[in-house]
Amino acid sequence: MNTMHRTVMPALLAALAGIASAAPPDVASQEKTVVAMATGGVGGGGKASEAVVFSGQATISGKVIYDNVFGAPPVLEIIVDLSAVKGKGVQSGKAYLVSSQTILHRPLLAFDPLEVSFPFAADGNVLQARSARASFGVYYNAAKGMSTTPVVISQSPN
Repeated sequence: MNTMHRTVMPALLAALAGIASAAPPDVASQEKTVVAMATGGVGGGGKASEAVVFSGQATISGKVIYDNVFGAPPVLEIIVDLSAVKGKGVQSGKAYLVSSQTILHRPLLAFDPLEVSFPFAADGNVLQARSARASFGVYYNAAKGMSTTPVVISQSPN
């Protein structure tokens, strides 16, 4: 029994070492963050709501995620943070706050036009929240990474 143990053990250890050295590479590329100007506005939707004009900066982060387990095509994970975008009521001058972050998984394309809906509310009053749409484009180049177009805010479709 000791003789068999001595011949099998080195082969088993060599096989395990070979498996450990063939570990898959990182499953995601390095994240890149882009700050894009966000501007636009929405009209009043009824008697109680007023037109709102938005401005500020949207932070858009992205990284490529590779599927080393199932071999699916890579996807681009995009995180859209609109918390630095502020709204102002046209008639009242009220401050409208946006506290939204969205995570998207999109096919890895050279250009992808995107639209993200987000809530906003006067003085953070969630009971009177409304929604708007942020539209922008994402460019991806393997050598340079991700870049975006400016963010345009408009009325959400009903």
